Amino acid sequence: MKKSVYGLASCVAAALLVGCSQSATTPTSDIPTAIECSGVCGEQEFKLAQQYQLAESQQQDLDKALANYILAAKAGNVAAMTQVAVLYQEGLTSEGVKPELAIDWLKAAAQQQDAQAQFLLAESYWNGEGVAQDFTQAESWYNQAAMNKDQEAAYLLGLRYFEGEHMAEDPVTAYVWMSIAALLGHPNAPGDRDFLIGEELDMKQKKAAWQEVDRLIKELDIEVPW
Repeated sequence: MKKSVYGLASCVAAALLVGCSQSATTPTSDIPTAIECSGVCGEQEFKLAQQYQLAESQQQDLDKALANYILAAKAGNVAAMTQVAVLYQEGLTSEGVKPELAIDWLKAAAQQQDAQAQFLLAESYWNGEGVAQDFTQAESWYNQAAMNKDQEAAYLLGLRYFEGEHMAEDPVTAYVWMSIAALLGHPNAPGDRDFLIGEELDMKQKKAAWQEVDRLIKELDIEVPW
């Protein structure tokens, strides 16, 4: 019997893009043709969208935030793609909840190595929100997000490999990812690693786990306190 079960609600976000264009077009709710940008794209529109989103309540305008995020996303701004997805998933604008469109945006950002989008896409597959539930896809995207140093993805991998629900039970790998989550600053990871997972490992297993942790520290270029 495992000692904890962890659940997170998913967020999702919208549209595949290709080719890089700096021109601003009228934003629509339609999925744009996919974009990749090798430089700084849509930065002005992204900053304006943030101003509308993060303003005090009277000045906040999430519809304008969405419109500008879409402009930035269509220009190839990956962070904007993820923010479009979140707004569609949470239904925070007058357009309401659009989970499938949110997924398209998440895929666009995730494929361009945005760690937050990869984590949210994993959550979407895990919970079957906006996409058919698929635990294999979820595990894959959790791993990709963790490899991009997303602390929540690393933490969840640790718990889910430990619990073995919808993923193969693997306490050594669980210990590895919980250790990585701890090094990335997740507040619950040290305790869960030592008092939840660690109690079920023998010294040989812990040694193997720490060898893998050391390898990942080098591969991911994680700063360590020793």
